[in-house]
Amino acid sequence: MKNKKQLCFALLLMISSGLLMNACKKAPASEPEVVGTKPTTLAITSGTTPPSFVTNTKNLNIVMFVPTDNPALADYKTRLTSLLVHFQGWFHTEMLRYGYDKYMGLPKIDSTGLVRFIEIPAQFAQSAYPYAASTSATKILNEIAAYKATHASEFSNSSHTLILLPQRTDGSFDQPFYGYGRNCFATDNSNMAVDKIPNATSNLLGGMLHELGHGLNLPHNHAKYASEQPTLGTSLMGSGNVTFSKGQPTFLTEVDAAILNRNEVFQNPLPTEIPYEAATTTINAQFAYNATTQAFNVTGSFTSNKEVNDILIYMDPDLGGSDADYNAVAWRSNPSIGNTISATIPFSELSYKNNEAYNIRFKLLLKNGGNVSKTYSFSFLNGVPQIGANGSAKFHQNSSYGGYGVSLPVGQYTTADLISRGISNNDVSSVNLGLGVKVIMYDGDNFTGSSIELTSSSTYVSSFNDKASSIKVIAL
Repeated sequence: MKNKKQLCFALLLMISSGLLMNACKKAPASEPEVVGTKPTTLAITSGTTPPSFVTNTKNLNIVMFVPTDNPALADYKTRLTSLLVHFQGWFHTEMLRYGYDKYMGLPKIDSTGLVRFIEIPAQFAQSAYPYAASTSATKILNEIAAYKATHASEFSNSSHTLILLPQRTDGSFDQPFYGYGRNCFATDNSNMAVDKIPNATSNLLGGMLHELGHGLNLPHNHAKYASEQPTLGTSLMGSGNVTFSKGQPTFLTEVDAAILNRNEVFQNPLPTEIPYEAATTTINAQFAYNATTQAFNVTGSFTSNKEVNDILIYMDPDLGGSDADYNAVAWRSNPSIGNTISATIPFSELSYKNNEAYNIRFKLLLKNGGNVSKTYSFSFLNGVPQIGANGSAKFHQNSSYGGYGVSLPVGQYTTADLISRGISNNDVSSVNLGLGVKVIMYDGDNFTGSSIELTSSSTYVSSFNDKASSIKVIAL
């Protein structure tokens, strides 16, 4: 097997004090239940009563991680309580749009009425925690885990943690600001306050909410171009970090609301399901192009040993570079009777539909909050989706679609044909199938010898790695 590195991260630009801030990347016991009244967005000032907010059985863990040479700001607990209550109310309002009357749980200190912050003294100075996740994220998480081992009562024991670091004071803005699995990192400074949102001087406020979305299981996705963007504005998990900070229309898409509806810290009371417990599933989706309605009709079926709550379909244009899913447009549907699939994807909602490649991520959202996905690929050619007889398969030199990649349309290819198209003999490790095609690879020339048939994409053809000498791409 060839070596393969997969980099899956996204970069949002944060502007603070005229300097660039990096942002987004693109991985239990209960507390007593305390439910407050509906949140308010009023800021707290000295001598005033903290705003009421909702606390669930399991809540977001909120850590202030303090380097040895950069203390936390004195007012952060009151200031950030107000901001987090505002975020809680914003999520609730957006989820109500889709019929979900749920709140993100915030931990509460009953004696003060403030949000509970877990202040953890770091082992090192601020320069030891730069932006790079490979340098800082694991280091910080390990320090948090060590602290939790002796201070377990301070944590809600949910799977989700917001980790705040005071903005660096040594002239550098190089510090973590991204989602990292079910954790997320953000920066705190004196401008991280509710009253700054309409006229924020940077994108850090919206950036915190965006990264919190990642820490709550939300991937990037864009507004539907025809039905949502003109009326609702910018998706939070698109470039909503910028618009939210400036008080411009920013919203939560239906798929994001559906994911939060099943998120662990939005449940009150807790359901019987174990949060995010893995499921054994199969997915078999078919996409038929309707030229009259200019849409994909999606059908198929699935199996799962865990209850499936929603079907999510992401149409993600593969534009190259590191667009990191920001342009993905997504749909939600209910599972049909008998675990069948039925959905319609109108092309009017897509911005890119001329000559672009697409990945379709098909997800089963489980009732326990987990998800299982399968990816399909196709491309537009002069506005027509290339599927079935017009489809193709892409053959890659390395696993996980690494190394060179060569697309072959429906047809039959000998060793000489493969070499002429840029595929070396015995050099295929992964295959990305387009819609409506299957592949048969042979270890001999002219379709002889042993073979393997693929009806879905494979990130590593383990039993047939580096064996393909002739290939058939067949329309289904």
